[in-house]
Amino acid sequence: MNPSGRSTGRAADRVAPSGRSAGRAAAAGGPLWCPSGSAYAAESVVLAVREGLDGPPAYLPAPRPAAEALAGLPPGTEPRRLLRLASHCVPYCLNRAGDTCTLAARLTAAPPPPATPLPACHLRPSCKWWTQSGPPACQACPGVATRRSGPDR
Repeated sequence: MNPSGRSTGRAADRVAPSGRSAGRAAAAGGPLWCPSGSAYAAESVVLAVREGLDGPPAYLPAPRPAAEALAGLPPGTEPRRLLRLASHCVPYCLNRAGDTCTLAARLTAAPPPPATPLPACHLRPSCKWWTQSGPPACQACPGVATRRSGPDR
């Protein structure tokens, strides 16, 4: 990082949500992360803020602890309607079949989205979807809505 807090683009500046270098986190066998994770897990981070309720995500320059963002949401708002959250990929997830994320598999089995650049996501080096399915999962990721629901009450 340079003194302004902005990344210089060097590999050492890319930080995994756990605070470790992203490359080292993946190489060291650290936990894989789910880009459609829980808002309330202790390690949860915000990757992006949605543009309006259920809108497309605008990725943050760096992941932020979810607990900080949750405190600022309007009462009664489902966090995943406004935030793109990541947490550890867990073996008891309903989208798991053994070591496979079936959600990532379904994303890459669907027709691919129009050719788009990969989103600027800090999770990629330790992302379960990336590890399992590569660029097609990343291209589809911004369109995934973890949960759509009716109007907030």
